[in-house]
Amino acid sequence: MANPSKEKGTRWEREVADYLAETIPGFDRVGSRDFGAGDLSSPIPIPHECKAEKKITLSEYAKQIAAIKARLRALLGAVVIKAPRKNVSKAYVMLTLEEWRAILPTVAEHLDEIAARLNRE
Repeated sequence: MANPSKEKGTRWEREVADYLAETIPGFDRVGSRDFGAGDLSSPIPIPHECKAEKKITLSEYAKQIAAIKARLRALLGAVVIKAPRKNVSKAYVMLTLEEWRAILPTVAEHLDEIAARLNRE
């Protein structure tokens, strides 16, 4: 019998990859085939780590994504955290404040487009 926690994590990674691929095709679940590169493959050079755990430990997630970013020499990295009893669209995304600050001007520049996308959901 497979490990239930591993099965839960695998399901979560697949849900996140499928959800993101609806907006930017090319997201996929990596699984163990590329250990140390994050949980998802992506058409953009931003590693994504997915977490579906009862206890949310931001400091541990921050260490893990920082190590992945360093290994890949990535500028940004995101941790996608399952919100308890919510669907994938309501997950939490963790970035460092440094990363958020760096992308904030781009977000501000495209705020009308972002608002339109959010209203369509």
